[in-house]
Amino acid sequence: MFTYIKAKNFKSLKNIEFNLNRTKTKTNQLISIYGENGSGKTNIVDLFVILQKLTFARCADIIFNKMRMEFIEMQKDLVEQPNLNLKSFFSPVIELEKYRMLNENAPTEIEYGFKINNKEGIYSIKFDNEILEEKIYYVADKQRAYLFEVCKEGEKIKKQLNNSIFKNEKYNEELKETIDKYWGKYSFLSLLLEEKHEKNKEYVIKNISKNIFDVIDDFLSIVINEDKERYKTSIQRKRNNIQRGSIDKERLYEIKNKERILNIFFTQGYADIKAVNYKINERKGKLDYELYFKKNIGGKLKSIPAELESNGTKRILNQLETLSDSLLGKTVVIDEIDNGIHDLLMKNIIMSMKDEITGQLIITTHNTLLLEVLPKECIYILSSDYNGNKQIKSIKEYEQKVQRNNNARDLYLKGLFGGIPTTDYIDFEEIKYALEDAKKQKKDKNDN
Repeated sequence: MFTYIKAKNFKSLKNIEFNLNRTKTKTNQLISIYGENGSGKTNIVDLFVILQKLTFARCADIIFNKMRMEFIEMQKDLVEQPNLNLKSFFSPVIELEKYRMLNENAPTEIEYGFKINNKEGIYSIKFDNEILEEKIYYVADKQRAYLFEVCKEGEKIKKQLNNSIFKNEKYNEELKETIDKYWGKYSFLSLLLEEKHEKNKEYVIKNISKNIFDVIDDFLSIVINEDKERYKTSIQRKRNNIQRGSIDKERLYEIKNKERILNIFFTQGYADIKAVNYKINERKGKLDYELYFKKNIGGKLKSIPAELESNGTKRILNQLETLSDSLLGKTVVIDEIDNGIHDLLMKNIIMSMKDEITGQLIITTHNTLLLEVLPKECIYILSSDYNGNKQIKSIKEYEQKVQRNNNARDLYLKGLFGGIPTTDYIDFEEIKYALEDAKKQKKDKNDN
């Protein structure tokens, strides 16, 4: 669970602080972010994306390099070798320059406040085209302290490892050599994750306190936009396709559990859906499954394959599985949650689940109906002034009083919180004339 994020020179965010706390001692478990198109809401989501990528980068590159070598060996067996750009197939999991503010010389700085097992901590990182500084402040032994601090000073790398966390002096020297070799391209968190996966696991756990691995595991468990093409990496745990696929016979219970959840949701949320079930066929120790909706169509109950359903229903299927993770203690971050989904349905989904969230659900949305019903501390506005300086804060922080006859939706649409389009008229007649001119110029050129 996250308590705040500070960012400087991150994409379009020059200097921003995102406070996720409801009070001094309580953190918001539901955060709904509003803002006009192009305001930077997706960049807020990318603050979580880069954190997870930073944590996984070293392991990801090892995986991708193995895949690259296997692919090259496979190509050697072909008579005709196609001219392929291997980088497009096997690219590194993180390219820091993509997260930098354009035409900015100062480094990008990000600081994350987090809470794990009711204990607060801070992770911060600074980078340009490589990592310049990284440190984490959390529980060391019984007191909070810096678990490690690594920074670049000229051509040298300064390393401070807390002896309460890194217990073996000889192993510490090995870790410092690893830092000298790889840090800068990779974060120390990702190097520690590699240690755990590539070396003797028992030896690593014995010599490095689990406190730091609790942080790593928490960062890796963030669920982000799983249904979007722009962020599909090995970071997320692999899930079976919810619509159709094949699994081992002993995992039948997983499909049955999904079927039960989908029945509860769709029969209560859709008037025409009377049941949801998986058709299952056994084949050579495997179970092939396919999802069907039993729908009332023209007075008759018909079984419809999920793959023939509307794009909106398919999106809800994917979103539902993602949203469910927030009920199980995970941090879930979804960009444009309402895309392709009716406002009333999305409002009902969020309001039905908000009191059952045990983790943290962070969404960006344009669904203004939610503004009428969500607590004001859950509603955040990302706004920008005429100089492009941006801020994000909950409407609880505004001086404007929110009341039943003066609700947040009315105040937002009136522009009292910012974060709405300021253009009220677009001259499409002028656009039409420009199009006609272009068409005429093309015709004249072709005639000549």
